[in-house]
Amino acid sequence: MDRERQIMDLIRHNPFISQNDIAASIGISRSAVAGYIAALTKRGVIRGRAYITAEENTVLCIGGANLDSKATAKQRIRAGSSNPASVATACGGVARNIAENLARLSCTVSLLTVVGDDQSGQWVLKETAASGVNTSLSQVLPGEKTGTYTALLDPDGEMFVAYADMDIYDRFSPQIVQERWPHIAASKLVVADANLPAETLAELIGRCRDGSLPLLIDPVSSGKAKKLPADLTGVTAIFPNLEEAVELAGAIPSDAPEYAELARAIHERGVAHVFITSGEQGVFHSSADGDRALIPPIPTEVVEVTGAGDAFVAGVAYGVLHDRSYREACRLGLAASHLTLQTAESVSAQLSEPTLQQTLEERF
Repeated sequence: MDRERQIMDLIRHNPFISQNDIAASIGISRSAVAGYIAALTKRGVIRGRAYITAEENTVLCIGGANLDSKATAKQRIRAGSSNPASVATACGGVARNIAENLARLSCTVSLLTVVGDDQSGQWVLKETAASGVNTSLSQVLPGEKTGTYTALLDPDGEMFVAYADMDIYDRFSPQIVQERWPHIAASKLVVADANLPAETLAELIGRCRDGSLPLLIDPVSSGKAKKLPADLTGVTAIFPNLEEAVELAGAIPSDAPEYAELARAIHERGVAHVFITSGEQGVFHSSADGDRALIPPIPTEVVEVTGAGDAFVAGVAYGVLHDRSYREACRLGLAASHLTLQTAESVSAQLSEPTLQQTLEERF
């Protein structure tokens, strides 16, 4: 293997590696490494002081990566009582799940998140990297505890109640976005979740707007949607459920929601595409140019709902990365969600480019 290829392999694995570490890894002097780096930079193969490689069709996911525990009740849940259940532990987090889904769809994907210096954080990063996601940008924060998400599901797989211990994301400062910006800017697409603090979301949205970088945002919950800035100009697409859409639109909850009116209010905040997910009714897609439609879901025998929304966002992102229209990208999202709903896993092991395309062709 020639020296340039060795250096590029090290940089792809860790864009923030030092020249001294590169020199020690391949057995040459630091000055020789500097010469190779200068040549690669001059040819445009790498960009910026963090040695960001200029690769096509890359996506960066920014946000939560948690340790998830899911307890599925074996009978109807009774409040104030002990309920028999089966419990499973897995990697989770909205941004992390979206990243793994994209990796399963053969995308080049990186994850920027924060975890604690504990066994849970080590395990989440290790398992995520093993799924094909580049985790080298993520930060381990000393003295912090990795985020956890605990859900109680009814026997039909529907969520009954969930608890989130995610104080660590308060430490995800705008400075992290600033320091990692060369890598973010080198991506074709950015996907973020609203686990980030308000000031960090504002920083990311502003930089993506100024850099004309496509940005997709998952609000996560109605409470976390409140952290988004009033001006969302620069957000290419947003993916609220009905409750989150009402919050984003500043509307009053209604038994007969007007999806078009909710979408219109969100467009007025600057968002180009709005995808309002509504379970069995499907997804209402609206674009700022007035194109809108309610796209029905694929009939599915639901095993569990956890992760279906993350799969939908990943399917849409996959479509955007491959230059599909947003309407067709929505159908890809519904196909990915359909595959996920049929499994108890938060990220379906059955998801792949061939199965996604087959589902799209057979179901739409």
